Amino acid sequence: MKTQTHGTPILELATLPKPVRRPRATRAEAEAMDNEVVRIVAEIRSNWLRLGSLIQRMIDSRAYEALGFRHMHAWMNARLGDSLSNAFSALRSVRALKGIPEEKLKRIGERNAHILTYLPEKERKSDEWLNKAASLPIKDFKHEVKTFQQQKSGLAPEKFKTFSVALPEAVYDNVCEAEKKIARSLGIDIETKPGSRIQVWEAFAQWILQTDEDTIKVQTEGG
Repeated sequence: MKTQTHGTPILELATLPKPVRRPRATRAEAEAMDNEVVRIVAEIRSNWLRLGSLIQRMIDSRAYEALGFRHMHAWMNARLGDSLSNAFSALRSVRALKGIPEEKLKRIGERNAHILTYLPEKERKSDEWLNKAASLPIKDFKHEVKTFQQQKSGLAPEKFKTFSVALPEAVYDNVCEAEKKIARSLGIDIETKPGSRIQVWEAFAQWILQTDEDTIKVQTEGG
């Protein structure tokens, strides 16, 4: 009596389906696909420009108020979520590169546009640096900018770190109001120049560090 063996079905098919040969693209079809890829990549590269310009329009027209938000930061936090840092970066780039023809900026990717803003205005708006930002890989362009900064100042560029903490809504609102109050007191414009917030927080840090602990305790706990 023969025992039944279990084979692999795919190997026991009498005939395997023939591979389908896809027709080769014509020259015209290939050029059309090529052009579409280039167009999409160009749109991706210039998204920072569109985003930053639109946010600037929101600020200039105070559109956030018409949507029921008390200030621009509240609208950005509600609408942009995890993309908030990208939005601030795009806004910073748009402001720093104001006056440069849009066609030149569209050739520059988001990261290189951001790096470009760390150059002095004369350099970042020059054709030489705009061409470098448009043509060099991010790592190479960043190296070029750092080298220029070191040669110009004789000092290594200052390092930055991001401070972030999740807060209850009420506490967050108080922090925003406190930030605005310090800015007003020091004459710092943080509404139209978000980058100036660094000065506000530097002043806040110095204020706390120069205040003795007993005074802080009395003012925060009431005794």
